[in-house]
Amino acid sequence: MHEKWRTHLPYLLENVKSKSLEEMALELKVEKKELRLFLHRSRLFDVNVNRNLAMRLITSKFTYPEYFSPTKQFFESTGIRQRRWWQLYKGEKKMTGKEFSAVVHHLKITDKQITGSLQLKLFENV
Repeated sequence: MHEKWRTHLPYLLENVKSKSLEEMALELKVEKKELRLFLHRSRLFDVNVNRNLAMRLITSKFTYPEYFSPTKQFFESTGIRQRRWWQLYKGEKKMTGKEFSAVVHHLKITDKQITGSLQLKLFENV
């Protein structure tokens, strides 16, 4: 990690979910685009976990979603492009049935894992 980002990391970890990208860029005196790219590369962005099929599939296969790093082979075999994948991963867009089945097939997720990942979390708030 570059020294500049290493010094900004504690601030980013504390404020990434509470402040906007513009506010953080102004306070750190860095370009907005540069900050956005660093947050993306470091996976420090906010992920919407509600109704996020991509995240549910990844967490059903891997203990921690950070363990999954999509490769060129993943993108080619699923037919999902990089930009689209990160929109799905962050929960910005909804996954189509074709994309869902392609990811399931590529990651070799079993029916039991799919059922477990799609179950409603009835007692989440308890």
